[in-house]
Amino acid sequence: MSGFLFGMGVPGVRSVVALSARRAQCAAAALAAAIACADVAVAAQAAKPEPTPAAIAARKADAERYAACMQKVDTDPKTAFDLADGWAAMGGGEPAKHCAAAALLKLGLATDAAERLEALAKSSTQEDDIRAHMLDQAGLAWAEAKNWDRANAAQSAALGLAPKAVDLWISRARTRAQALNYGLAVDDLNQALKLAPKNVEALVLRGSAYRFLDAQDLALADLDQAVRLDPANPSARLERGILHRLMKQPELARTDWREALLAAPDDAPIVEDIRRNIELLEFPDPAAK
Repeated sequence: MSGFLFGMGVPGVRSVVALSARRAQCAAAALAAAIACADVAVAAQAAKPEPTPAAIAARKADAERYAACMQKVDTDPKTAFDLADGWAAMGGGEPAKHCAAAALLKLGLATDAAERLEALAKSSTQEDDIRAHMLDQAGLAWAEAKNWDRANAAQSAALGLAPKAVDLWISRARTRAQALNYGLAVDDLNQALKLAPKNVEALVLRGSAYRFLDAQDLALADLDQAVRLDPANPSARLERGILHRLMKQPELARTDWREALLAAPDDAPIVEDIRRNIELLEFPDPAAK
């Protein structure tokens, strides 16, 4: 959660549904901007009749302090936590509390981070959509701690606040897949695709989940649709290539992986996954999915 609150994990050889700490650390970027904008809007509405220069300057200073804190999370999370915790004690509010939670997650203290994020969502004065994304971040932290019940509870509460948020359905689906609950993941992705039928990410993830459920025809239908919608999508090509390999269609698998390599940036984590899958064609692993 190294992005701003006020950002898919690294797909593995087995599935692009799989999660890693990186997913939780990347989840906060969009929410950061949303809360920053919301804070400014609230300040503007509260002013009579408009924000004073001093109030505007204070808001700008807080935004800059928050940005510096979140950047420090990536490079020196211990110092970031100390700064954020001190700032929160002095009235830094939600940005300070979020930065502290992000630092804890980066330090590997996922349970502490999850508890703080849940408390932040509970006390927040932001709109439901923003509070929902706070709860989703808490769920990702609980997932990182392998506490699947708490992860599910937090992400379900998030969906209760924002049931039309496609990204939240996808996020809970990823967590359920990480817990090997592929059927429940499919249920969530069905909901996401009802809201956004052409969402390529949801199609790819559902195709991957179907693969783990040994529903290869359904998996192929989703992945073919994803590639039709976005032929240069590396994740779609990777997943369809895996399926072709399992269906004993090595040339089709090679074609998809070649296209995936052409589409993906050289330093993207997915490149290593593509190359490892290519190796499986030469050295098959019967247990690999």
